[in-house]
Amino acid sequence: MTGRGLSSCLAGILMVAALVAPTAFAGKPTFERIAIDETFVDDFLTDACGVPVSTSAQGHIIVRTFAGEGTGVAEVRTISIGLTAMAGDNTYKFRDVGADLTRIEPDGTAILLITGQVPFGFTGVLKIDLETGEAILEPQHNIEGRVEEACAALTA
Repeated sequence: MTGRGLSSCLAGILMVAALVAPTAFAGKPTFERIAIDETFVDDFLTDACGVPVSTSAQGHIIVRTFAGEGTGVAEVRTISIGLTAMAGDNTYKFRDVGADLTRIEPDGTAILLITGQVPFGFTGVLKIDLETGEAILEPQHNIEGRVEEACAALTA
C-alpha cells in the first residue's frame, strides 16, 4: 500500500479503537514498536502514472497506548517510514512521517489529530471528530501535486 494508504489504514485503526473505548485513557503508556519492511504493488501510483509501480516501505511505527479512566490522550502513533516507488529502472523516494494522536475530550468526543507528512496528501495538521468523521481542522499545505512529480520520475 502507498504511504497515503498506510496512513489511511492507521487512521481507520485509530478510529475503531477510539469508538470502542467509551472513556479516555490516562496513566503510563505501554509501548509497541512495529518494524515496517514491505514491498507491494502500488495500485495508487500505478493508476496515477499509467505504468506498473511497486513500492518498498522501510521504517517503523511506535504505538503508545494509555490505559485507565478519564479524558486525555488515549494513543499516540509516531510514524517514520521511507518509501521507494519503482517502475522498471526508475525510482521515486518519499516519506511518511509524523504522529497520530487519539484524544478523548471532556465531553466524551474522540478526536484524531494527524500531524506530519502524509505522502501525496498533506503536510501539517488534520484534526477529525471520530464519531462524525468531520474534519475539525484542515491542513494548510496540500502536497497532492507531488503525484505528477512522482509519475514524471517513474515514467522518464
